[in-house]
Amino acid sequence: MGKLSINLPEFTVERVLQTFSEVYDWGLRDLNVPDIHKKTLGDGIKVAVIDSGKSEHFETVDATAGAKNFSSSPFLEDKNGHATACAGIIAARKNNAGIIGVAPKAKLYFGKAMDDSGAGSPAALVKAIRWAIQQQVDIMSISAGMFFDFKPLRKIIQKAYRQNIIICAAVGNSGSRNYDVAFPARYPEVIGVAAYNQKHKVARFSSRGTNVSFAMPGVDIYSCALNNQFGKLSGSSFACPIMAGICALILSKHRESTNLTPCTTPLQMMEHLKRYAKKLNGKNETGFGNVDLKGIFAED
Repeated sequence: MGKLSINLPEFTVERVLQTFSEVYDWGLRDLNVPDIHKKTLGDGIKVAVIDSGKSEHFETVDATAGAKNFSSSPFLEDKNGHATACAGIIAARKNNAGIIGVAPKAKLYFGKAMDDSGAGSPAALVKAIRWAIQQQVDIMSISAGMFFDFKPLRKIIQKAYRQNIIICAAVGNSGSRNYDVAFPARYPEVIGVAAYNQKHKVARFSSRGTNVSFAMPGVDIYSCALNNQFGKLSGSSFACPIMAGICALILSKHRESTNLTPCTTPLQMMEHLKRYAKKLNGKNETGFGNVDLKGIFAED
Protein backbone atom coordinates (compact mmCIF):
# COMPACT_ATOMS: atom_id res chain seq x y z
CA MET A 1 0.00 0.00 0.00
CA GLY A 2 1.37 3.42 -0.93
CA LYS A 3 1.76 6.37 1.38
CA LEU A 4 -1.58 7.81 2.44
CA SER A 5 -2.21 11.39 1.50
CA ILE A 6 -4.93 13.97 1.89
CA ASN A 7 -5.50 16.58 -0.79
CA LEU A 8 -7.29 19.85 -1.20
CA PRO A 9 -9.70 19.60 -4.13
CA GLU A 10 -8.43 21.23 -7.30
CA PHE A 11 -9.85 24.70 -7.74
CA THR A 12 -9.54 27.60 -10.12
CA VAL A 13 -9.84 31.28 -9.39
CA GLU A 14 -11.58 33.53 -11.86
CA ARG A 15 -9.90 36.87 -11.24
CA VAL A 16 -12.26 39.69 -10.47
CA LEU A 17 -11.39 43.37 -10.46
CA GLN A 18 -11.76 44.87 -7.02
CA THR A 19 -14.65 47.27 -6.72
CA PHE A 20 -14.24 50.59 -4.97
CA SER A 21 -17.01 49.73 -2.54
CA GLU A 22 -17.33 46.75 -0.25
CA VAL A 23 -19.62 43.95 -1.46
CA TYR A 24 -21.52 40.97 -0.12
CA ASP A 25 -21.18 37.81 -2.20
CA TRP A 26 -24.42 36.35 -3.66
CA GLY A 27 -24.17 33.45 -1.22
CA LEU A 28 -24.28 35.75 1.79
CA ARG A 29 -27.18 37.69 0.32
CA ASP A 30 -28.99 34.41 -0.38
CA LEU A 31 -28.74 33.58 3.33
CA ASN A 32 -29.76 37.09 4.48
CA VAL A 33 -26.39 37.65 6.13
CA PRO A 34 -26.44 41.45 5.50
CA ASP A 35 -29.58 41.72 7.67
CA ILE A 36 -28.08 39.54 10.40
CA HIS A 37 -25.01 41.80 10.52
CA LYS A 38 -27.25 44.44 12.09
CA LYS A 39 -27.47 42.08 15.10
CA THR A 40 -24.07 40.37 15.24
CA LEU A 41 -20.74 40.24 13.41
CA GLY A 42 -19.34 37.17 15.17
CA ASP A 43 -17.43 39.13 17.80
CA GLY A 44 -15.41 37.02 20.26
CA ILE A 45 -15.56 33.75 18.29
CA LYS A 46 -12.36 31.85 17.46
CA VAL A 47 -12.38 29.93 14.17
CA ALA A 48 -9.63 27.55 13.06
CA VAL A 49 -8.97 27.28 9.32
CA ILE A 50 -7.30 23.89 8.83
CA ASP A 51 -5.98 24.30 5.33
CA SER A 52 -3.02 25.47 3.23
CA GLY A 53 -1.54 28.13 5.51
CA LYS A 54 -1.84 31.60 6.94
CA SER A 55 -3.59 34.16 4.77
CA GLU A 56 -1.59 37.34 4.12
CA HIS A 57 -4.54 39.12 2.49
CA PHE A 58 -5.32 42.60 3.80
CA GLU A 59 -8.91 41.49 4.45
CA THR A 60 -7.84 38.88 7.02
CA VAL A 61 -4.57 40.11 8.53
CA ASP A 62 -6.37 41.94 11.35
CA ALA A 63 -8.51 38.85 11.99
CA THR A 64 -5.53 36.53 12.50
CA ALA A 65 -4.83 35.51 16.11
CA GLY A 66 -2.60 32.47 15.60
CA ALA A 67 -0.98 30.20 13.00
CA LYS A 68 1.23 27.11 12.89
CA ASN A 69 2.73 25.00 10.11
CA PHE A 70 2.34 21.19 10.16
CA SER A 71 2.93 20.63 6.45
CA SER A 72 6.07 19.70 4.52
CA SER A 73 6.30 23.25 3.18
CA PRO A 74 8.92 25.57 4.71
CA PHE A 75 6.39 28.40 4.57
CA LEU A 76 3.72 29.13 7.16
CA GLU A 77 2.04 31.52 4.73
CA ASP A 78 -0.55 30.30 2.24
CA LYS A 79 1.13 29.99 -1.17
CA ASN A 80 -1.72 27.89 -2.62
CA GLY A 81 -4.63 30.32 -2.28
CA HIS A 82 -7.14 27.83 -0.87
CA ALA A 83 -6.84 28.92 2.78
CA THR A 84 -6.88 32.57 1.75
CA ALA A 85 -10.24 32.10 0.01
CA CYS A 86 -11.71 30.18 2.96
CA ALA A 87 -10.47 32.77 5.45
CA GLY A 88 -11.98 35.63 3.44
CA ILE A 89 -15.35 33.88 3.33
CA ILE A 90 -15.33 33.49 7.11
CA ALA A 91 -13.91 36.75 8.37
CA ALA A 92 -13.02 39.37 5.73
CA ARG A 93 -13.16 42.62 7.69
CA LYS A 94 -15.63 45.46 7.26
CA ASN A 95 -13.15 48.04 5.99
CA ASN A 96 -14.84 49.78 3.04
CA ALA A 97 -12.90 47.68 0.53
CA GLY A 98 -13.24 44.34 -1.21
CA ILE A 99 -15.63 41.92 0.44
CA ILE A 100 -17.33 41.28 3.77
CA GLY A 101 -17.02 37.88 5.44
CA VAL A 102 -19.86 35.99 7.10
CA ALA A 103 -18.44 36.76 10.57
CA PRO A 104 -16.26 39.84 10.06
CA LYS A 105 -15.35 40.18 13.74
CA ALA A 106 -14.35 36.57 14.32
CA LYS A 107 -10.72 35.66 15.08
CA LEU A 108 -8.84 33.26 12.79
CA TYR A 109 -6.36 30.51 13.68
CA PHE A 110 -4.54 28.93 10.74
CA GLY A 111 -3.38 25.32 11.02
CA LYS A 112 -1.34 24.58 7.89
CA ALA A 113 -1.92 20.88 7.16
CA MET A 114 -1.51 21.00 3.38
CA ASP A 115 1.59 22.12 1.52
CA ASP A 116 1.83 24.69 -1.25
CA SER A 117 0.61 22.21 -3.87
CA GLY A 118 -2.46 21.38 -1.75
CA ALA A 119 -1.22 17.96 -0.63
CA GLY A 120 -0.63 16.75 2.89
CA SER A 121 -0.58 13.71 5.11
CA PRO A 122 -3.44 12.54 7.32
CA ALA A 123 -0.99 12.79 10.24
CA ALA A 124 -0.42 16.51 9.51
CA LEU A 125 -4.19 17.04 9.47
CA VAL A 126 -4.47 15.35 12.88
CA LYS A 127 -1.65 17.52 14.28
CA ALA A 128 -3.27 20.71 12.97
CA ILE A 129 -6.60 19.78 14.55
CA ARG A 130 -4.87 18.94 17.85
CA TRP A 131 -3.17 22.35 17.81
CA ALA A 132 -6.51 24.07 17.15
CA ILE A 133 -7.99 22.26 20.17
CA GLN A 134 -5.08 23.58 22.26
CA GLN A 135 -5.86 27.11 21.06
CA GLN A 136 -9.37 26.61 22.51
CA VAL A 137 -11.06 27.57 19.28
CA ASP A 138 -14.86 27.54 19.11
CA ILE A 139 -15.20 26.34 15.51
CA MET A 140 -13.09 24.47 12.97
CA SER A 141 -13.44 24.84 9.21
CA ILE A 142 -11.86 21.93 7.32
CA SER A 143 -12.09 22.13 3.53
CA ALA A 144 -10.06 19.00 2.84
CA GLY A 145 -10.85 15.34 2.95
CA MET A 146 -10.12 11.77 1.97
CA PHE A 147 -12.21 8.76 1.08
CA PHE A 148 -10.88 6.44 3.75
CA ASP A 149 -11.38 6.32 7.50
CA PHE A 150 -8.10 7.21 9.24
CA LYS A 151 -8.48 6.13 12.88
CA PRO A 152 -6.28 8.87 14.44
CA LEU A 153 -8.39 11.45 12.57
CA ARG A 154 -11.59 9.98 13.97
CA LYS A 155 -10.13 10.09 17.50
CA ILE A 156 -9.01 13.72 17.30
CA ILE A 157 -12.37 14.76 15.80
CA GLN A 158 -14.13 13.03 18.71
CA LYS A 159 -11.83 14.82 21.17
CA ALA A 160 -12.65 18.20 19.61
CA TYR A 161 -16.34 17.36 19.74
CA ARG A 162 -16.13 16.44 23.44
CA GLN A 163 -14.49 19.80 24.09
CA ASN A 164 -17.52 21.50 22.51
CA ILE A 165 -15.77 22.61 19.33
CA ILE A 166 -18.11 22.85 16.35
CA ILE A 167 -16.52 21.14 13.35
CA CYS A 168 -17.55 22.01 9.77
CA ALA A 169 -16.03 20.10 6.86
CA ALA A 170 -16.49 20.06 3.09
CA VAL A 171 -18.12 16.87 1.81
CA GLY A 172 -15.90 16.76 -1.29
CA ASN A 173 -16.19 17.26 -5.03
CA SER A 174 -16.82 13.72 -6.22
CA GLY A 175 -20.16 14.59 -7.84
CA SER A 176 -22.72 11.80 -7.87
CA ARG A 177 -20.19 8.96 -7.83
CA ASN A 178 -20.93 6.22 -5.37
CA TYR A 179 -18.25 6.69 -2.77
CA ASP A 180 -20.29 9.38 -1.10
CA VAL A 181 -18.88 11.90 1.35
CA ALA A 182 -15.25 12.46 2.31
CA PHE A 183 -13.82 12.10 5.82
CA PRO A 184 -13.87 13.98 8.16
CA ALA A 185 -17.20 15.41 6.89
CA ARG A 186 -18.61 11.89 7.02
CA TYR A 187 -18.14 11.51 10.77
CA PRO A 188 -21.32 11.97 12.86
CA GLU A 189 -19.58 14.61 15.00
CA VAL A 190 -19.01 16.85 11.97
CA ILE A 191 -21.32 19.18 10.05
CA GLY A 192 -20.72 17.95 6.49
CA VAL A 193 -21.33 20.78 4.01
CA ALA A 194 -22.31 20.31 0.36
CA ALA A 195 -22.49 23.08 -2.26
CA TYR A 196 -25.48 24.52 -4.10
CA ASN A 197 -25.72 27.00 -6.97
CA GLN A 198 -27.73 30.17 -7.54
CA LYS A 199 -30.74 28.09 -8.61
CA HIS A 200 -30.73 26.35 -5.21
CA LYS A 201 -29.72 23.05 -6.79
CA VAL A 202 -26.89 20.84 -5.62
CA ALA A 203 -23.76 21.77 -7.57
CA ARG A 204 -22.90 19.15 -10.18
CA PHE A 205 -19.42 18.65 -8.66
CA SER A 206 -20.59 18.40 -5.04
CA SER A 207 -20.46 15.09 -3.23
CA ARG A 208 -23.88 14.06 -1.99
CA GLY A 209 -25.63 11.31 -0.10
CA THR A 210 -26.89 10.34 3.31
CA ASN A 211 -23.86 11.74 5.15
CA VAL A 212 -24.41 15.33 4.02
CA SER A 213 -25.62 17.54 6.89
CA PHE A 214 -26.36 20.83 5.11
CA ALA A 215 -25.64 22.67 1.88
CA MET A 216 -24.37 26.21 1.47
CA PRO A 217 -23.61 28.38 -1.57
CA GLY A 218 -20.55 26.96 -3.32
CA VAL A 219 -20.59 28.09 -6.95
CA ASP A 220 -18.93 31.35 -8.11
CA ILE A 221 -18.24 32.46 -4.56
CA TYR A 222 -16.47 35.82 -4.44
CA SER A 223 -13.58 35.84 -1.98
CA CYS A 224 -9.95 36.68 -1.37
CA ALA A 225 -7.16 35.46 -3.64
CA LEU A 226 -3.37 35.57 -3.34
CA ASN A 227 -1.50 38.89 -3.62
CA ASN A 228 -4.37 40.93 -2.16
CA GLN A 229 -6.57 40.12 -5.13
CA PHE A 230 -10.12 38.78 -5.36
CA GLY A 231 -11.71 36.01 -7.37
CA LYS A 232 -14.69 33.74 -7.89
CA LEU A 233 -14.31 30.14 -6.76
CA SER A 234 -16.44 27.00 -6.86
CA GLY A 235 -16.33 23.89 -4.68
CA SER A 236 -17.70 22.40 -1.49
CA SER A 237 -14.47 23.84 -0.03
CA PHE A 238 -16.05 27.29 -0.19
CA ALA A 239 -19.48 26.21 1.10
CA CYS A 240 -17.86 24.89 4.29
CA PRO A 241 -16.49 28.24 5.56
CA ILE A 242 -19.89 29.85 4.96
CA MET A 243 -21.36 27.36 7.43
CA ALA A 244 -18.46 27.96 9.84
CA GLY A 245 -19.18 31.69 9.66
CA ILE A 246 -22.89 31.14 10.28
CA CYS A 247 -22.07 29.08 13.38
CA ALA A 248 -19.84 31.95 14.54
CA LEU A 249 -22.70 34.44 14.19
CA ILE A 250 -25.04 32.16 16.15
CA LEU A 251 -22.50 31.47 18.90
CA SER A 252 -21.61 35.13 19.29
CA LYS A 253 -25.25 36.20 19.61
CA HIS A 254 -26.02 33.45 22.11
CA ARG A 255 -23.04 34.34 24.29
CA GLU A 256 -24.09 37.96 24.62
CA SER A 257 -27.74 37.16 25.37
CA THR A 258 -29.08 35.17 28.31
CA ASN A 259 -32.64 34.67 27.07
CA LEU A 260 -31.90 32.49 24.01
CA THR A 261 -32.10 28.72 23.63
CA PRO A 262 -28.81 27.17 24.89
CA CYS A 263 -26.28 26.70 22.09
CA THR A 264 -23.06 25.79 23.89
CA THR A 265 -22.37 22.30 22.49
CA PRO A 266 -22.00 20.93 18.94
CA LEU A 267 -25.15 18.87 19.50
CA GLN A 268 -27.14 21.95 20.50
CA MET A 269 -25.78 23.83 17.46
CA MET A 270 -26.82 20.97 15.19
CA GLU A 271 -30.32 20.88 16.69
CA HIS A 272 -30.54 24.65 16.29
CA LEU A 273 -29.56 24.49 12.62
CA LYS A 274 -31.95 21.60 11.97
CA ARG A 275 -34.83 23.47 13.55
CA TYR A 276 -34.37 26.31 11.06
CA ALA A 277 -33.38 24.18 8.06
CA LYS A 278 -34.93 24.88 4.65
CA LYS A 279 -35.09 22.12 2.05
CA LEU A 280 -33.46 22.84 -1.29
CA ASN A 281 -34.46 21.81 -4.82
CA GLY A 282 -33.88 18.29 -6.06
CA LYS A 283 -33.60 14.91 -4.39
CA ASN A 284 -32.45 14.44 -0.83
CA GLU A 285 -28.85 15.24 -1.78
CA THR A 286 -28.22 18.27 0.40
CA GLY A 287 -29.00 16.94 3.87
CA PHE A 288 -31.34 19.22 5.76
CA GLY A 289 -30.84 21.95 3.13
CA ASN A 290 -29.69 25.44 3.99
CA VAL A 291 -30.62 27.56 7.01
CA ASP A 292 -33.22 30.26 7.64
CA LEU A 293 -31.04 32.80 9.39
CA LYS A 294 -33.87 35.30 9.71
CA GLY A 295 -35.79 32.65 11.63
CA ILE A 296 -32.84 31.88 13.90
CA PHE A 297 -32.25 35.53 14.75
CA ALA A 298 -35.94 36.29 15.13
CA GLU A 299 -35.61 34.50 18.50
CA ASP A 300 -33.78 37.55 19.72
